[in-house]
Amino acid sequence: MKFKIKLKDISFIVLIALYITSNVLPLEINNLDEIWNFNFARCIANGLIPYKDFNIIQGPLLPMICGGLLKIFGQEMIITRFITIIVDTIIIFMIFKIMGKLKIKEFVKYIIVIILAIIMKPYFAIDYNWASLLNILIILYLEIKNKENKKKSYNILIGLISGLLITIKQTTGIVITLAVIGYKIFEIRDKKEIKEYIKGAILRTIGAAIAPIFMIIILLKLGALNDYIDYCILGISTFSNKISYIDRLIKNSNILIRFLSIFNIFTYLILIYMYIKKSKKETLILLLFSIISLIFVYPISDEVHFVIAIPITLISMGYILDKLINKFGQYPKIEIIITCILEVTIITTSIFCFAKGMNRYKNLNKNTELNHFKYLPIEEQGILNIKEIDDFIESKEKQVIIQDATAALYMIPINRYNKNYDMFLKGNIGSKGEEGQIEILKNSTDKIILIRNDNYQRNWQNPEKVRTYIKNNMKKTGQIGIFDIYE
Repeated sequence: MKFKIKLKDISFIVLIALYITSNVLPLEINNLDEIWNFNFARCIANGLIPYKDFNIIQGPLLPMICGGLLKIFGQEMIITRFITIIVDTIIIFMIFKIMGKLKIKEFVKYIIVIILAIIMKPYFAIDYNWASLLNILIILYLEIKNKENKKKSYNILIGLISGLLITIKQTTGIVITLAVIGYKIFEIRDKKEIKEYIKGAILRTIGAAIAPIFMIIILLKLGALNDYIDYCILGISTFSNKISYIDRLIKNSNILIRFLSIFNIFTYLILIYMYIKKSKKETLILLLFSIISLIFVYPISDEVHFVIAIPITLISMGYILDKLINKFGQYPKIEIIITCILEVTIITTSIFCFAKGMNRYKNLNKNTELNHFKYLPIEEQGILNIKEIDDFIESKEKQVIIQDATAALYMIPINRYNKNYDMFLKGNIGSKGEEGQIEILKNSTDKIILIRNDNYQRNWQNPEKVRTYIKNNMKKTGQIGIFDIYE
């Protein structure tokens, strides 16, 4: 994929990076997704085998990449934050480039980017959903750029990139890969095109199989394939939690998110009408990728998943808006004025946010005591709370297990890992689910278990059956911090 990098592109990339940095670097360490994903990468950097040595329900590609970078640059969370800044900057730049390929007017492109910057602001992170979004955007860019390309190498490349999605997150990846392979069936108009479709679909399937086959071979060699199946395929059936799209998004207090969660349906209907009327391939491509991106909001339809699902729909909205503007006439002078105003707004906002963010980062209490969290903001009391729990763990001869969603926060600084327990959530503990964990507890009497005290709110995915078993069958011997101690 070749980009013509212009000075304007470089300037835009820098402005995006400044804006994202201003939001990512000053964040205090309280985002569990960030903690878990850092812990996955740290485990791999320390030589642990995913699925076999630590529980994880996503594909291994992203933690392997991040783990490799941690091994090179040091095992500190600040490294994964810089990875976040790079990945999310590329995502927004790719969205901008895709709109350029669609020949959307400059000021419309800026409006879409500003909307994305607003809704993404609280949720910039590094995890499999953001990595998957980046891959989808690359595929979309290539598909729009090469609408008529029927070369073998091109179809194999598209398949290869979609296959990588399966190694990032298997469920999302399979759905998107099937769509990428099959959507061109809607372009068929005669027998000749049937043959072309079949040929292209076969090549894309071959390309899509490459990355998963390599993943399976590696897992076999590591002796972790059965564990992968247990956690990533069979274990998914034990995940029973979901968040309603209507309750969380359509009724959201954020007016922008509420509007987008409703208006996206009208966007798809308009795209269908446009494709039926003019049969433009780019319209079909936008329609397909907008709809399949909704896979990100199933079954958890919350804000963080929505802002990852909506970018391609926003591109489609920009595309529709551009066509409407063209239909009602050309006003070049007005467009130039609006474009200049938006450019100045983006420049000044990015610089202002960066200055404000860096000043905030400078004034926050930054940790220098806890390993792997150095140079990142943590309140002094938060550091003392973690050290209190860690000192307790290290003072005991018995293995101390924290059966809580926050366990990794305490285990990371003392370089410990307890499989299943350091990400103790429904759907993340294998095919035997909570019953399997209860059986393990029944057969083990030499452990100290910490569970969150009833006075403190638990994570919504906390395995309550296991908690109930502990309270009913083990003896409470005390309390430390927010945890009750059971032996």
